[in-house]
Amino acid sequence: MKNQYFGDFGDYQKFSLLKALRDVGGLKITVHWMKTADDLSSDGKKIKYLGAPEVWAGYDNDIFEFLKGHIHAKRRDLALYEKSTHAGGIRFINDHIESPESRASMLEDVRKDKASDLIFFDPDNGIEVASTNKKTLHKYALWSDMETAFNAGKSVLIYQHFSRQNREVFIKDKIVEMRRRFPTAHVQSIKVKHSVYFLICKKAKLRGIQKALAWYADVWKDIAVVN
Repeated sequence: MKNQYFGDFGDYQKFSLLKALRDVGGLKITVHWMKTADDLSSDGKKIKYLGAPEVWAGYDNDIFEFLKGHIHAKRRDLALYEKSTHAGGIRFINDHIESPESRASMLEDVRKDKASDLIFFDPDNGIEVASTNKKTLHKYALWSDMETAFNAGKSVLIYQHFSRQNREVFIKDKIVEMRRRFPTAHVQSIKVKHSVYFLICKKAKLRGIQKALAWYADVWKDIAVVN
């Protein structure tokens, strides 16, 4: 996750999802941004929705107005969300993840975290792929990251950017792989407008999570599909 992405449509749906899991699901959440440095790319330009409140504000108006205010003031920083009332009670790991030492420190933090029910990994790209190497490692959540969190007693939520293959096939393949790696977990996807989230759920927290996702799907209608 980069500061330059702050306020994108993805954040609108993301912050609403975290709110649902916290307020409706009753979960204690730690967000690991897997933060990386801003670059000169055109990423982070999905903000036109803020100029059409008649279309978009009604899904989650409080978060919409929060993001609209900061984007109009040209403020793009994840700390704005961290310090807001919308993030009340959520814990954040916001160190940059470019170095192996940073990732190791993050994982140690996850292991020691006794308070959280759910760890949210928010990498630039998503889950590691076969071509992931030392130069691109910081853009991905590794299977070992997720295993560390799950083995520490946490449910795990992961942001995933879509690949170029058929989206439904892509989601299905990832779900199959997760069920193979986490046979005791309840695994599902939350497909949103531009991306998908994968949830690896401890069964002890399943009832609260299902309640939260039902609320979220009802709020977001056809642009949030929970499977």
